[in-house]
Amino acid sequence: MASCGRRKFITVGLRASVWVLTGSSVRAACVDPDELSSSVQSMRESLEYTEMAAEANESCRHCSFFKLGNPEQACAPCEVLASAVSAAGHCMSWTKRS
Repeated sequence: MASCGRRKFITVGLRASVWVLTGSSVRAACVDPDELSSSVQSMRESLEYTEMAAEANESCRHCSFFKLGNPEQACAPCEVLASAVSAAGHCMSWTKRS
C-alpha cells in the first residue's frame, strides 16, 4: 500500500507541475499572435520581439516606448510594436526609460 500512495503522490505532483508550467506560459502571452495583423506580426519579427528579455533591466517595463499604466500590469501597449506586449518582453528598439 505504501507504494500505491507514493505512485499516486508522484503522479499527482507531475500533473500539477505540468498544469502550473503550461498555465503560466499561456498567461505570459499578452495577445494571440494569430489575431495580430500581418504588419504588426512583421514588425514583431523584424524587431525580434520576445516575451522574455534576456536581461531583466532591458525588459519592456523599463523601455520608454512601453506605456505602463500600473506597475503591476503584466501587459501594456508598445508605441513601436503597435500592440500589447509583455512587461517582461524585449525587442531591438528597446530604449531606456528616462
